Amino acid sequence: MEVRLKKTDKDLEFVADNKVYQFNICSSPSKENGVIGFSPMELILEGVAGCMSIDIMMILKKQRQVVESYEVLIKGNRVDEIPRVFESIDMQVHIQGDILPKKIRRAIDISAQNYCSVLKMIEKAADVQISYVLNGIAEKDIATS
Repeated sequence: MEVRLKKTDKDLEFVADNKVYQFNICSSPSKENGVIGFSPMELILEGVAGCMSIDIMMILKKQRQVVESYEVLIKGNRVDEIPRVFESIDMQVHIQGDILPKKIRRAIDISAQNYCSVLKMIEKAADVQISYVLNGIAEKDIATS
């Protein structure tokens, strides 16, 4: 695995690529100075959400669950002192379809416990909580018996 990072002509903006795709990375996105892109800490959150989502979707497919829509909301809470690392991360999977609650919970658990490399690295530094909303109903409100 290899990626390249190259400085653009804008202050604190870089382009990252993996020889196939590219995207911008910056200190703080700002339309005023023309700098656009993800901050490095946002990319960590995207990495956790992306890694978990790939696993979850693959597991649900094997379980023959029908997914109509899928979205993740993820929020990182950082400490105040520098370095401003994540102390906690809250991830919420919003999923719709013909899916049994125990199947989505199992898919999340399997990913978190066995497969998601990004999550395994982040868990060493931050408390991570993962919940789901299935067909508009929050996990805590679903009877899973």
